Amino acid sequence: MLAPFATTAIGSFPYREVGPALRDLAALTVPAAPQMVASSFWEDMFWSALDGLPALAVDPDKRQVRVRSQGREEELAAFYARFLAGERDFLALAPRSRLGWDAFLDRARSDPAFGPDFLKVQILGPVTFGQMVLLEDGQKTLGDDPEMLEAAALALGGKAAWAAAQVRALGRTPVVFLDEPGLTAFGSAFSTLSAEKVLQAMDSAGAVVRQGGPALLGAHVCGNTDWSLLLGSGLDIVNFDAFTVLEQFCLYPGPIKAFLERGGRIAWGLVPTVGFRQDLTAGFLAGRLLDAWRGLAGQGVPWELLARQSLVTTACGLGTLPENEASAALALAVEAALYLRRETGMC
Repeated sequence: MLAPFATTAIGSFPYREVGPALRDLAALTVPAAPQMVASSFWEDMFWSALDGLPALAVDPDKRQVRVRSQGREEELAAFYARFLAGERDFLALAPRSRLGWDAFLDRARSDPAFGPDFLKVQILGPVTFGQMVLLEDGQKTLGDDPEMLEAAALALGGKAAWAAAQVRALGRTPVVFLDEPGLTAFGSAFSTLSAEKVLQAMDSAGAVVRQGGPALLGAHVCGNTDWSLLLGSGLDIVNFDAFTVLEQFCLYPGPIKAFLERGGRIAWGLVPTVGFRQDLTAGFLAGRLLDAWRGLAGQGVPWELLARQSLVTTACGLGTLPENEASAALALAVEAALYLRRETGMC
């Protein structure tokens, strides 16, 4: 079981070499597979997700991906034939996208203290993926095409299931996050997303992960959204930018209480990645969270439940920060978790 205030990270790292990334990740309760985005754009969460997905025209020079109409039905049929037969290796990360991944597994294999119980992997979520890929006409997105969205959700779930299987082979339990920054648009006047479409896509991906064996399934959203949607889903962990949208998240005391009571965990992204400052302290960041909890407790959310089922993360991926600031942000997340354990008696 995840300990109270366990720490983890989101995914992207700015390090040019994987060694320093693994060094800093080793301090976390749940080390996260590092996406080495400074080394190659193929390590990015979007570009690393493409291999094995059907009916896509990929143009890396133009940084463009579109759904291809020619041969689409044949490719979808071939995809489903392999997928429904239980194959997952064809969805594995390609060699160009696994600099961080291979080193991460090697470290965990050789060092039992590196994430002794849990290791975290992440994959681009199907809702966000559906918003990023255009149909061939360039006017609509893959998310507007139910057939393609369902295939993408299953394929992305299959990628996550493949990664989770590698973690289980090392004797650890996988913590699998779907990265869903696209959900920040949900509920706005600019979005055509429906709750049904969001949940169906995420449930499809999550079900594939769970079919492969034990796993904790989470979702990360780096901005504000309708939190009742995720808190009411079948997720085990909800992770968000608690530095920026803490007040907005706490407007949902009822869904937060229900989510925690059924065993869900909240991963509070306390350490900012946008506008990170070296003068931030663990006491300041933890104090903001404890103040918010007092407000939630006043609205019926049990304090002990909040403390027992909380994790601490950075607010988002670290890929946009200088290396020294990325390292400092991870260290600060660890310090904030220690501070919270002391303050809540969860040592």
